[in-house]
Amino acid sequence: MKYLQRNPMTAVFFFGLCVCFALSSGNLKNQWGAIASLQQKSQENTSKEWSLTLSQQQIEASALIAEARYTKGCKLVVSKKSPGQFTTLTEGKPILDRVRNAPLPVGTVVCDAYGNTARIVAGEVVGEIAFTGNQAVIDKVVKRSKAKYFSPNL
Repeated sequence: MKYLQRNPMTAVFFFGLCVCFALSSGNLKNQWGAIASLQQKSQENTSKEWSLTLSQQQIEASALIAEARYTKGCKLVVSKKSPGQFTTLTEGKPILDRVRNAPLPVGTVVCDAYGNTARIVAGEVVGEIAFTGNQAVIDKVVKRSKAKYFSPNL
């Protein structure tokens, strides 16, 4: 108490400081809320970036697999109803041998004219699809076929 009597400015300073904190407490709560919101948005953006990076890495790995399948030799699929036209691969669907009308054996590597490659998996259906957009690799396989290439309809 004697200290305050001897130094009244110290008391006034601390009293003013307390008043400032009391008056700005609503502002501080708003600022903390804004900071928390910014942190959440930052975490969401970081999560999206990681997801996109992972997706891009998966696309690149898939493209390498598909290109290897085209290069090493894959069976190019054509339409059953119109053997002179290409068709696309659909996961979970069988690819039928035209002559025997039976599914291709497990392990057969198939491809289409649109960049998709796959392996015939258990159940004798298309699985393990990989895609490449490398048109030069695709064209080498397509040119060996007598079927006609039509761009897919959008």
